[in-house]
Amino acid sequence: MATVKVKFRASTTEGKEGTFYYHLIHQRHQRWIRTHYHVFPDEWNDKRSAVIISDHSNRRAYLQLVQSKINWEIKQMQRIIHDKEMVCMPSSIDDIAKEIWQLPPSQSVFAFFRQQIAKKEQMQRIGTKNNYVSAAARFMEFRDHEDLAFSQMTSDMMEMYQSWLWNRGIRQNTVAFYLRTLRTLYNKAVEAGQAPSNDIFSHIQTTNARTCKRAISVNDIRKIEKLNLSRGSSLDKARDLFLLSFYLRGMAFVDMAFLKKSDLKCGMISYNRRKTHQNLNIEWIKPMQTIVDKYAEQTKDSLYLLPILTGKESSPYTAYRKMEHNTNYNLKRIGERIGLKIPLTTYVARHTWASVALHMNIPIATISEGMGHNSFKTTQIYLQSLDVATINEANERIIRKILKEL
Repeated sequence: MATVKVKFRASTTEGKEGTFYYHLIHQRHQRWIRTHYHVFPDEWNDKRSAVIISDHSNRRAYLQLVQSKINWEIKQMQRIIHDKEMVCMPSSIDDIAKEIWQLPPSQSVFAFFRQQIAKKEQMQRIGTKNNYVSAAARFMEFRDHEDLAFSQMTSDMMEMYQSWLWNRGIRQNTVAFYLRTLRTLYNKAVEAGQAPSNDIFSHIQTTNARTCKRAISVNDIRKIEKLNLSRGSSLDKARDLFLLSFYLRGMAFVDMAFLKKSDLKCGMISYNRRKTHQNLNIEWIKPMQTIVDKYAEQTKDSLYLLPILTGKESSPYTAYRKMEHNTNYNLKRIGERIGLKIPLTTYVARHTWASVALHMNIPIATISEGMGHNSFKTTQIYLQSLDVATINEANERIIRKILKEL
């Protein structure tokens, strides 16, 4: 009976990665099959024959990818061995090794997911990477962490996955997010020639349900501006960042966090929107400068324009997320003070800018360009909830008028 195991050989050069081999044994003969996978000695557990994947490692995505590829390839080799044993035909070790060498490049779904995650991490597309991690983790949970080939993914499986998500009480918009992201990853596999070009998502609902209104009125903006807060307090800073986001056409908090002083030139702030990579230029006006001047002392030694990042963080993305969390916490307290019915967050500034623009009869095409959307359709979807809110407010006024006249 033939066996195959993964073995690690450390490099003879100190500080260099070692290499993985597959050790094939059959009828007292053996073959060593070299792989293209490399890790450091302290990243390999020889007793468990497993890659050590630490939560704190900056190579986490890469190590997961290596482990996933090894798992998949071992599984395929064991299938070859099993198939040969089932037909009861004598096979030499070279016969088995030849079939193993002829295996196509790894087409494991999980390995491909991890490859894409590692790629986004390398590109510093952290938001997209986190979306991929979240969607991949859910699909792996659905599969009980049993890997599969892309050819095994079918429309029936996607319908079962959708039902599985719903049965866990997950909201429609979150279900749609998981399915859209999974579809994106599948389409990337099709483009890479790793998956068949089948439309396995044709019967799957990936659109979002309309959410509650997340915009506030101009009057509410004025209340926030005029609210008496201690200068320099955490509430004061949260207010300033919210207002600046609104003044900057609803700029996303992540884009504000990474604005550099060098992005401000000749009375214009120029930046690339992280989500869509569009270059946006916004005229720099007095209310914006007033806020920036207020924090000049805090930012004097920083390359960043705003007091969100310092440039000294080991993980700027983690620092930005922490700052966003703290800002939203303080904004909710501000919202409660002025009697808002919805939680005040940094994202409300973006919705509010779009809402005010819409009610001022500014063309949707202009709003779309101002917000840095990739397509006109995105803006139309974005504004749907605002239209619904306006209709609901009108209906409420009508009902109040009728009740008053009864």
